[in-house]
Amino acid sequence: MSQQARRIQAVIFDLDDTLIDWSQPQLSWEEYTRPMTDNLQSHLSAAGHQVPEPDEFYRCMRDQVQEEWTAAREDWTGASFDGALRRTLRVCGIDESLVDLQELMRAYANTYQPMPGVELYEDALEVLAELRERGYRLGLITNSFLPMWMRDVELRHYNLIDVFDARITSGDAGYMKPHPAIYRHMLELLDTTPEQSVFVGDRPQNDIAGANDVGMISILIDPPHLQRDASEHVPDYTIERLGELVEILERLEIEGLEIRD
Repeated sequence: MSQQARRIQAVIFDLDDTLIDWSQPQLSWEEYTRPMTDNLQSHLSAAGHQVPEPDEFYRCMRDQVQEEWTAAREDWTGASFDGALRRTLRVCGIDESLVDLQELMRAYANTYQPMPGVELYEDALEVLAELRERGYRLGLITNSFLPMWMRDVELRHYNLIDVFDARITSGDAGYMKPHPAIYRHMLELLDTTPEQSVFVGDRPQNDIAGANDVGMISILIDPPHLQRDASEHVPDYTIERLGELVEILERLEIEGLEIRD
């Protein structure tokens, strides 16, 4: 079937707990982020700034990251790492105008790595390869305050870096799921429409709510380790494994042919 004749042209994915499995992280969040935050503290200190001691700086950075996310959730604007850094500098009494924020972000990225114990779902690469073989355009949207170039460290680790036709974080886009703007931005990047697109994600209140509002076909991935409360946001389909996605797409194509006939 030609791409032009298809009912579905694009399949767009969330990342965390959709393609990669966070059921068994090997570190606490502090153990994971502390080396990166310590690197920021060392970088600022070496540049001649008066910086709190590492423990205090870590607590300051942690609190300001939380403040950045709390403010963003009020209207679903995208929390950004840049914004969290600016907040941290202000609270620590460091003149922002004297700091190269891009250089500071690179200092953080120097020790950035995937969380130990977090792995791809076992069928992820196979399913993604199958979708590419069938000619679907593939997109990735993740609610992350980090820039995509930093999350790309993980994509390379998981052999996902060349899979997607377009990929964005909410930090880069300026909006986070479920805000319709981030979905529309991805649809523009993939040169398609909501009606010709499927979104696959694990969070009803973010992934499914936003996809439904924009008019995309929504698919909730519901692996056994995720415990969720009942949600008002109902997906068009629910799957436990990514492998079930191919069958749903085949069904949608058959239904599309029947509609046209």
